[in-house]
Amino acid sequence: MAKKKKTEQEDKQDKANPAAAGGKKKMAFKARLWLACIIVAGVVFLPTSILLVIGMLPSIVAFVVSARVSGAKVSTITAMNLAGCIPFVFKLWSAGNDFEMSMDIVTNMRYLSIMYMAAAFGYMIDWVVTGIVSSFLYQRGIKRMEEIKKRQKELKKHWGEAVEEQAAQNIDYSMLEK
Repeated sequence: MAKKKKTEQEDKQDKANPAAAGGKKKMAFKARLWLACIIVAGVVFLPTSILLVIGMLPSIVAFVVSARVSGAKVSTITAMNLAGCIPFVFKLWSAGNDFEMSMDIVTNMRYLSIMYMAAAFGYMIDWVVTGIVSSFLYQRGIKRMEEIKKRQKELKKHWGEAVEEQAAQNIDYSMLEK
């Protein structure tokens, strides 16, 4: 079977996104080093790792399903979820960081509920703050529009109606079509 020749456009796209080209995208050395350190720490501190992986599941899910990895939603959920997990990590450490205590914590529904409700509170914070900010920006836009209309009236009063008609004739509408 002969391979078809790639067009110049396809070649540029392949270079820009190697994963889309069917090739595997290589992980940077620094990322591989961090991943190796995390795996080693996870094995060394296995009881804590089990507690954090199970306790931080809402954050992991938010990270996976989020379109933007660096978004505020993932950060908010993760911060609140971690805040809900930390007391139980301290409890585990005070008991000697053993596997049995870790399993007792992660199988206790009350403790899991506290960890997951903290993450839910992070979702709620994101929802409320997003609504407040969008409302504020909307109101600011309305106020700005009113100021512009007021200024237009002042200019029309000062320069006359002919200015508005002449300005309407000079608008290049072809730019708006693009």
